[in-house]
Amino acid sequence: MTADARNEAVLVILVEEEPDLRAAMAALLSDAGFSVAQVETTDAALDLLSTSRQISGLVTDAHVPGEIDGWELAHEVRRRWPDLAVVLTSGHSDATSGPLPEGAEFVLKPDVVADLVPMLRRLMIRA
Repeated sequence: MTADARNEAVLVILVEEEPDLRAAMAALLSDAGFSVAQVETTDAALDLLSTSRQISGLVTDAHVPGEIDGWELAHEVRRRWPDLAVVLTSGHSDATSGPLPEGAEFVLKPDVVADLVPMLRRLMIRA
């Protein structure tokens, strides 16, 4: 079975407030075979996570609107759903901007096209 075939049923939540960037990142993930639930806020991401058992990964910008920011969302997800793959992205900060949750990874937005899909796949294999 190919990696793309394995990813067909894999649902990833993408949290990004910029509509054009969210659409581009969702297309990148979809083209790689992932199913993508797109949301603008951390609140919407937590709502989805609380109501669905089908989610395997989270890709979130570090600075998105909601009661908590993307860094805090990543930590909350790791605490409540420790088996989910978690990737933080940002164009304005780097991995030293805050502590990453254990097992999470960080990618700068200029590197998303090259790094996001392999990073997400690697994290899902570990889980």
